[in-house]
Amino acid sequence: MKAQLTRFALTFAVAALLIIAGAGSAAAATQTIRDQGPFSVFVPCANGGLGESVDGIVKLHAVFSETADGAGGSHLHFQLKLQGAGLGSETGDAYRLHADIPEFIFANRLNDNAGGSFNAAIDYSIDAIGMGDAPTYRLTARARITINANGVVTMEKGDFVPVETCN
Repeated sequence: MKAQLTRFALTFAVAALLIIAGAGSAAAATQTIRDQGPFSVFVPCANGGLGESVDGIVKLHAVFSETADGAGGSHLHFQLKLQGAGLGSETGDAYRLHADIPEFIFANRLNDNAGGSFNAAIDYSIDAIGMGDAPTYRLTARARITINANGVVTMEKGDFVPVETCN
């Protein structure tokens, strides 16, 4: 289900924070993780509109990095790519899974400047691409926010709530 895939991505986000925190006050630190594991995503328009779970295996490539700047700020980056294949639990339809989370942690570009302001961005897409007559499902979210040193939101753009499309 979508929740399981989200938990999978968030587990790696937490791991990234722990890796980065353990890196100490280095000017720059980068970790790369390659792995594979099971996934499950619910495709609501599959199975004649009744929906079905698509279960399979994905390969994961994740990069976590932290950079300290000269102004006393730190910049955290997390990139995640998933690629795999799965089958519909009811129909047996084949699907390819592709997830591209170019830079994601709740405040993925955390720029904790000397004054305490920060910028954050979320930009991701998750695709379950149906083969043959099977439908294609996409989940996307794109949002940006800037908060100044006084805690005032000075820019908010996009939507933090994911948008689902099926065709």
